[in-house]
Amino acid sequence: MTKFKALFGVDASEIKKNCILLPLLPKGILAEFKINSLTKGKLFCSGNHNDYTVIQTGMGAAFTADAVLYLKETVCENIILFGSCGLVNKNNGLDIGSLVAPSKCWENESFSELLKDKFKKSNIFYPDADLFKVLLTYRREIGVKEVSCATLGSLRLEEEMHDSLIKEQVDVVEMECSAFFAAAKHCALKAAALFYVSDIINEKPFYFDMEPELKAKIFSAVKSAVNLICESFKNNLRV
Repeated sequence: MTKFKALFGVDASEIKKNCILLPLLPKGILAEFKINSLTKGKLFCSGNHNDYTVIQTGMGAAFTADAVLYLKETVCENIILFGSCGLVNKNNGLDIGSLVAPSKCWENESFSELLKDKFKKSNIFYPDADLFKVLLTYRREIGVKEVSCATLGSLRLEEEMHDSLIKEQVDVVEMECSAFFAAAKHCALKAAALFYVSDIINEKPFYFDMEPELKAKIFSAVKSAVNLICESFKNNLRV
């Protein structure tokens, strides 16, 4: 068995040109991707469709970025990070269930640095321009919105730095994107991220149960996003 198969559950030769990385698997999402199940490796779980490979990475910047580094050993060319994000503030029509694509992402991955210095605009990373354009424009009726993002190393500390995030005009926060963009650039792979808003900091926090209508909005957003991703890959990413 190769190291790649041990880690991903499939051989490197089975990986497709287009890949979708998911930190977590929302209920029912594999059916939306038309994949029956994922094969479990030591770190990641993988499954194939004719047009793409789906990989569950687990939560956290290091796991997602490592997956990208390993994908350099395959024929993978295009990667979309797909998952949930927290909304900093209701503005520009953003709310729970909105679909967003970061045009830039500030790196605050270190828990220790966050604990010491709170949020700071330091290193910034970007998606591939062409792949980002596909997410925004391929299915305009879905309404994917461009946002600024911050990758944070703590769910707990994001609540304390809420005012700073608003002041710095950060739209959404999550835990993987900056490392994902950085790793993809290092490997010369095309990368972009598509998120659905699942919570609002200090207003509708992630740890409280959602009302049925909000759960329905999130599920609808997930279905729309998967449809966008699948159709764009099937169409060879032509806008």
